[in-house]
Amino acid sequence: EKGEVDSFTACDTLVWSWVQALEEDGPLYIIADLDNGSLMNEGRFEEGWEPPNVRCGKEGEECELAYYAMVDIKEGEEILCDYREFALLSAWPAMGL
Repeated sequence: EKGEVDSFTACDTLVWSWVQALEEDGPLYIIADLDNGSLMNEGRFEEGWEPPNVRCGKEGEECELAYYAMVDIKEGEEILCDYREFALLSAWPAMGL
């Protein structure tokens, strides 16, 4: 039927999605931005995590979904960012999911 998505495609899309407010104190949206950010994995400056080597936004500026290297990244090295810079990781229940 028109508008229906098979469960495999829906699940695959949700894996690459996150919840974000697009303006301060604004409504929440589910974002599925399949651009260069999709090629980054999560890192954190916390025990048990690899540290991020890129940041979202320039030093001291808000995240505008532009990424900047914080260190020299060698060929073959995994690109890591802290998803918490732009995604509300615990907001899925607010979206009914």
